[in-house]
Amino acid sequence: MVEVAQSHSFAPCAAYLRRVDSAQLDCVSDDLALLLAQAGVADVRSPFAAEWSFCLVENVGELPRCALPPDDQSAQLGRRTGLAPLWRPIGGDVAAAVDGWREALRGGRAVVVVGDAYHLPWLPYAGNEHMEHGFVVDGLDSADGIREAVVHVVDPYDNATAYGRATPMTCKVSVGDLATALVAGSWAALVAVGRPTPVDVRAQVLANAAEIVAAAEDGAFARLVDAHRHLDARAVEHLSLQTWLLSRNRSLHQLWLTDVRPSLRDAGLDDLPARFTADVVTSWRRATEMAYLATRRAHAGRAAPPSVLTAVERALDHELETARSILDVRS
Repeated sequence: MVEVAQSHSFAPCAAYLRRVDSAQLDCVSDDLALLLAQAGVADVRSPFAAEWSFCLVENVGELPRCALPPDDQSAQLGRRTGLAPLWRPIGGDVAAAVDGWREALRGGRAVVVVGDAYHLPWLPYAGNEHMEHGFVVDGLDSADGIREAVVHVVDPYDNATAYGRATPMTCKVSVGDLATALVAGSWAALVAVGRPTPVDVRAQVLANAAEIVAAAEDGAFARLVDAHRHLDARAVEHLSLQTWLLSRNRSLHQLWLTDVRPSLRDAGLDDLPARFTADVVTSWRRATEMAYLATRRAHAGRAAPPSVLTAVERALDHELETARSILDVRS
């Protein structure tokens, strides 16, 4: 972990960075995991890792994308932990957003903020690529003017990008330096939404397997592949993102399966963590590597190899085989 700066803060989070599965979560999910840890939630893995699903978002004129993180993530976190993020758009009013952060911090709650990575100076994406990126604000130093106020940032993100490595870190940035990134951004603090519901491991594993089988039989697997048959630069880059998301998500689920192995033993699935690693996780990692290489070829003006689609199809086949084997044990 790289620590750019240490600071006193209203709701310090940096001490909880090691509890976050940064290498498996997307940038907003790892921020939410950090907030949950700071709020005293003992298990910050299961709320993100217990589900194994395959849901496509299919809009006219767009390539299909995997719903990762799931569209109902806030509700899902509420069910699992009793806490959920209450999102608020910034809408160009950065001063009002900062006032909201200050109120939350004074109440002992850090906040997650989403802005444009192109204008976030601590990221490799800065000055290189526009995309939404989340980070945590765990402190705020007052100043004479709003733009001079200093924001204490904790960013759990961990990823090898095309522009360099992003690693979990802390830093201080003035509001003025963040303002451009936040124009179309949003922010959230956790709020109590009820009592948490414990995970029934056996029921969850069976529901996961049934959902994977249903997605395959509904044609979602085939539609993802077929939509990318024309391997131009746009399609290859999009496919690379989908394989990256799926690879990280499946790696995270494998960690959860290992955590709950004693319960799996009672269900006759003691070998599931090892099989999931060997078949599902390994095949998605291979597909991700192939997609990355195909993206580089496409950007260099060369034809992307069709073997990348073969790798994705193989990973999807392993998903279906694994899910069916789980349901076979039940029967």
